[in-house]
Amino acid sequence: MEYKNLTPNLMVRDVAATIDYYRSLPGFEVITTVPNDAHPVFGIVRAGGVMLMFQEEESMKAEYPQLAESSPIAGLTFYIHVDDILSLYEQLKGKAHIAKELHTTFYGSQDFAIEDCNGYILTFSQDAAPKEWRYDNYFLPAADMEESRRFYEETLGLEVKFVFVDKGMAAYRIGSEEPAIILKDTAKHPAARPAVWIEVEDVMAHYEALKAEGVRFLSAPFRIATGMAVEFTDPSGNLLGLADYSGNTR
Repeated sequence: MEYKNLTPNLMVRDVAATIDYYRSLPGFEVITTVPNDAHPVFGIVRAGGVMLMFQEEESMKAEYPQLAESSPIAGLTFYIHVDDILSLYEQLKGKAHIAKELHTTFYGSQDFAIEDCNGYILTFSQDAAPKEWRYDNYFLPAADMEESRRFYEETLGLEVKFVFVDKGMAAYRIGSEEPAIILKDTAKHPAARPAVWIEVEDVMAHYEALKAEGVRFLSAPFRIATGMAVEFTDPSGNLLGLADYSGNTR
């Protein structure tokens, strides 16, 4: 068995006023009203793939006696996904009651909410555009920093990107690529191990999203010179990191 779709039927006190309200919203059209006159007890509106049904309170309670003591407002909120939320927000902010201003959620989507004429909350949401993940840097432990530096600088002939003696780190460019090989002196970083760091837009957002997926992090996100970072392991124990440049511009 396959569930096809879900169309809520909402109890309202005035179907005609509700239909008029939704008719005024961008993209909504009236599909039907019953009866088809100035005092309908039922109506359907649609916008794209979103469909809402409205039934007059007395009519619905007659159909479902168990709702006799129920209020038309039952704390319901509805999420409607759209493809141009900025345009929709601009169209609605002067016409509808904005229940929650346009904002970016911790998982990257852009949302705002309105309260309709019956008190129901409609939240419009646009998923975050997929961000291209890029390599940030490759970290390698160096048991003998002096010997390791000679190897990368003289034997391999790699260009030095930076050397932080006090921090026990040295970085080497690979051609014109931005990601570098960074050596970490195990005398200063005894827990150092090979790691691949990936550059993302927002470490905190990815941290929350991946944690919800069951990813186990070595620690909470921490501040680095360029922004924020966090490390975790894959199922085989390989060390990965996420880094952003929220504190610096490349």
